[in-house]
Amino acid sequence: MRPASPIIAAVTLACALGGAAPPHASAQAADPAAFLAGQTKDCPGCNLAGVSLKRRNLAGANLAGANLAGASFHRAVLRGANLAGADLTGANLNKTDLIQADLSGAKLANAMLFEADASRANFSRANLTEALMGSIRLLNGRLDRAILTEADLEAALLNEANFANATLNGANLHQGRMLRVNLSGAVANSTEFTQATLRDANLSGAQLGESIFYLADLGGANLSGADLNHAVLRSAKMDNTNQTGTVFTGAMMPDNTIHP
Repeated sequence: MRPASPIIAAVTLACALGGAAPPHASAQAADPAAFLAGQTKDCPGCNLAGVSLKRRNLAGANLAGANLAGASFHRAVLRGANLAGADLTGANLNKTDLIQADLSGAKLANAMLFEADASRANFSRANLTEALMGSIRLLNGRLDRAILTEADLEAALLNEANFANATLNGANLHQGRMLRVNLSGAVANSTEFTQATLRDANLSGAQLGESIFYLADLGGANLSGADLNHAVLRSAKMDNTNQTGTVFTGAMMPDNTIHP
């Protein structure tokens, strides 16, 4: 058997030495003390519950899977940050810059996002139960399959946002601006859409039973296959809507009549 050539031996030795990260490397990559001191923006998986990060510039930070429950990010910059799977239960994200941030699968129940700018952010599969999101900007935001049960989105700017297959039961979308929003397959029973602008929205196959659309603008909306049983559509604008297979059983129609 011939001995291995010097080149092969060197490569084998290099792989053996460099193929695995040193034992302390992962700890260095996720060091809460260094993160809090501002020495790094990355702390994936760290326990940072209750910390104050007000006005911190965390643009592009990696906080994926971190425990940030009760943390304060008031007026912080989290543009493009990775918060996927993070626990932000009860966190303060008021007036925060979340543009293009990744919050997919994040826990945001009871979180505060008042006047935050989350345009083009990804909240896919996030839990936003009872979140306070009044006047939030979510232009082109992704909220598909998100849970927004009883969330407060009053006066939110949601143009072209994607709520496909999301859960919005009992949510407040009063005066929401929702041009071309995608609510296809969404479950939004007993939801408040009073004075909301839903022109050219896609509500196909959505469950909207007992929801209130008083004075809402649904012009050009796709309501095909939607279930609006016992919904309140009084004084709503419904010009040029697609009502193929739409269920209006017991609904109060725009002219104040009750649908059979």
